[in-house]
Parts: sequence; C-alpha cells; structure tokens
Amino acid sequence: MPIQFFDSETSFIDSPAKHLEFKGQVSAQLKAAARKIPSADEITGIEIRLLPPYIIDNNTEPFLLFKGFAKLYCITIVVSDVNNQLVGGIDIKDFPRIGDKEYLPVNKTIFYWQQDDVNVKPPSQIHTMVSIIKSKAGLRKFGDIMADLKNDDDYKGITKSLASTAKNATAAGVAIDVVTQLASIVGRHLGKVEDKPIGTVINSFTALHGDFDNIGIMKKLYPTKKVNFELELIVRDDSVKTEQQATKGMKGIKGKRAAKTVRKEEVVVDMTPII
Repeated sequence: MPIQFFDSETSFIDSPAKHLEFKGQVSAQLKAAARKIPSADEITGIEIRLLPPYIIDNNTEPFLLFKGFAKLYCITIVVSDVNNQLVGGIDIKDFPRIGDKEYLPVNKTIFYWQQDDVNVKPPSQIHTMVSIIKSKAGLRKFGDIMADLKNDDDYKGITKSLASTAKNATAAGVAIDVVTQLASIVGRHLGKVEDKPIGTVINSFTALHGDFDNIGIMKKLYPTKKVNFELELIVRDDSVKTEQQATKGMKGIKGKRAAKTVRKEEVVVDMTPII
C-alpha cells in the first residue's frame, strides 16, 4: 500500500494553492497578497532552515523492558523556480533510536539563494515538504535509496520535467504536484514502512502570497498530532544599501568604497540535487 503522506490526521498543509480558491470572485487571500512585494533590487538573499522536529508521539508503545524507541526517517523535499526553472533537492536522514518527547537532531539549511548578479531575479516560489516516517524494518541508507530512485522510470520522468519547465509555466499547483509525486516515489523505495507517516508538513513560500515581504528572520511553526515542525525563513535585503547605511556620515573616497562593499557568504545546503 502506498504511503499516505498527506493524511489529514498527520499532515499540516499550508500552501497558497490551498487558499486561493476562485469561485466567481477574487479570493480574499489574493487581495491581501496585493500589498507591496520587494522587487529584485531589494531582495538579495533567501534561506530556509529546517529546525529540529519535535516528536510528540513516535507511534511505539513501551513493552516490558522495551522503552518504546522507534526507527525514523526524516524526508525533506524542496522545489523552487530558481534560474527560471523548477529545480530542487532531496534528503533522507535515518534515526535508529528515537523516543517520545524528543527532538530529532536536524538543524540545517534546506534552501539557499544569494544574488550574485543584479540582473538575476530572486525565486518567486519555494515549496517544501518534510515528513517523519516510522520504519518497521531495518533502516536503509540514503545512498542506497538514491541509487534505486535514479533507476526508477517515474523519477527519471520528473527530473526531465524539472530540467525543462520554464518559470512562466510553473504555477504553484504544478510545483506542489512535483513535490507530491517525488514523495510517492520515495515511499516506494524505503522498504517496509507504516502506511502513514507520523507527521508531514508541506508549505509554499511565494512572492504572490507575500512570504518575502518582510526582511529578516521569521520562524514558522507547523503543528501536527504527533510531530511539531519548525522552519526558519530568512529574507535579506540589498547588501549595498545596508553598507551605505553603515557608512553614512563617512567622508571621502574611503567612505564611498566602503559603501560599495557587497557581503558574501558561504552557506552549505544539506540537500542532494534532484536532477
């Protein structure tokens, strides 16, 4: 039986596609999104971090001397329209001994974009899925699972689609469909797992929805019945403007040169490219 990633009892789905329902009128959500959205010359960096998921209930009851530890997978899938195409990453981490009321030791960047050229626009949509699955069998390593995926015809079909789908064709629903298809394929190759994950969250960050309106760090909490998920969205503004403000009041050539300094960072994204 296929894994039911998006069962209403275990999932939290927060997506503009879910909210923007057109029934003869423009949705109130769409009207709300019409406020000022930063332009490409204002946003120079976007980062999404997955903070440690909190396991409320691992779906394993203690029995005699067994304390109720569970073997869990954490599956993360990200799809965005960077470079005017659908591109994404995937990661599967295994945890052999997790109890109730424990945090999974996961704290990592799952998406990062930094503007290197002023003519390059920031992504307008980023779709994420994180799912925690309990395994009844022995845990498989990520490399083995990815080897099976790359030989899967359905997976090959999705990668071809990701490589050729232009931005103007990537409505939110299309990208979300890619995420759900990938999740289904991954589920087939995990081995003997429960029919339902103990928790799943799927979220869409989009410019139209106004998710990139606010500069700074925003924490997003997504509670499910047995797992609480938390993502951190970081939106950075024009670093040149920031440097100009920092050097305001300085005189001469030295001040002007300082104002042109652009901050560069090296951020490691702990994800394997889907393509």
